[in-house]
Amino acid sequence: MKFLAVLFFFFFHIVLLAQDASPTSTCIEPESLPSKPAKDLAKREDPLILKRENEEQFLLSMDFMKSKVKNVKIPTEVKEGTFITVTYIHSICKNSFYDQQRLDKERRKELLRIFPTLENNLLVEWKEKKYESCGEKENTSDKFHGFAINYRQKPSGETWKKEKEILFGKKPEISVESRSESCVTVSKHSPQFQKDEIVSKVLERKKEWNGAIVGDLTGSMFPYTQQLFLYFKLQTLKRIERAFVFFNDGDRTPDEKKVTGKTGGIYFQKLKNYEELEKLAKAAISGGYGGDSPENDIEALIKAQAVCPECKELILIADNFSNMRDYSLMSQIQKPVRVVLCGSYAGINTEYLDLARITKGSVHTIEEDLENLMELNEGQIIELNKKKYVLEKGRFKPIQSI
Repeated sequence: MKFLAVLFFFFFHIVLLAQDASPTSTCIEPESLPSKPAKDLAKREDPLILKRENEEQFLLSMDFMKSKVKNVKIPTEVKEGTFITVTYIHSICKNSFYDQQRLDKERRKELLRIFPTLENNLLVEWKEKKYESCGEKENTSDKFHGFAINYRQKPSGETWKKEKEILFGKKPEISVESRSESCVTVSKHSPQFQKDEIVSKVLERKKEWNGAIVGDLTGSMFPYTQQLFLYFKLQTLKRIERAFVFFNDGDRTPDEKKVTGKTGGIYFQKLKNYEELEKLAKAAISGGYGGDSPENDIEALIKAQAVCPECKELILIADNFSNMRDYSLMSQIQKPVRVVLCGSYAGINTEYLDLARITKGSVHTIEEDLENLMELNEGQIIELNKKKYVLEKGRFKPIQSI
């Protein structure tokens, strides 16, 4: 009789385990799911994470309720790209036997193993997309799980050609091919983009500005160049002459041959109409696309104050993701610099905060204006885009949240 009771207990326990492993349960246990081969990943539901017009997207796929990535192949263009946004896409499972926080930590650890530079990158924007109904109203195991990484490609002759076509000619065809076995295309239909209208928004907000426009026209800045075109096309440039200085960081000079303060690739003119603006920009863009990340912003600003000595201020259209190769020459600028900071979705590149403070200028994002930086004292803290920065030994440093 005792033997029958023990046998009944084990039979009942096995039935309960089988019910828990069924697709209709609250959550599917990790070990009950077979690993999906990479070739089947494209069948998973499109996560529909939007990217901006100057961005590409790489999807790092992970199996449902698992954290390891098997045989991942990272394309060179992703490795060499500039990371902009990382979106964590996952299910939310409510089960006493399931540890969501542990899985989240393990997946993040796996992401940083593959892309270690993400850990200390304070300019990357981190987002999250959740599937709320995990095994309750619908089975989410066939949906995409993992990370969507939006990045800018490193400027090259190929990207340069496409950007020139977008600005001055026909639109390039959109490729829908997968970039690797672990990469799934974003959409097979007409692409939709997140709009970043910072240039037009700030110039509209600051109509009182009347200084020289200094614009970074290196690779991946073409959406902001488009905004500049549109804004001044509507203004028609008929009211007053305006000085423009465009720079591309040395035309096509090899990176190793660029000299601080003498990099070149600077195009300037006092313009009278929109046609002259477009012609000047086309010359700058045709001259070259940059190369490595640092740009010759200061060299261009120095040229602007020489071209327009009567200007009361200089308006810099800057790339938040690029440092200034000539940061050390900042003291040569004698006019306030108004920094329109493109790409400031998360953190702020502190070099541009330093530039604004030293020149008695200001920093502007799509929603905020940070002025009077020169009045700050050592140790004081400022906040911009919900991030804090402290002035330490004459330079701004980000305060990392714990």
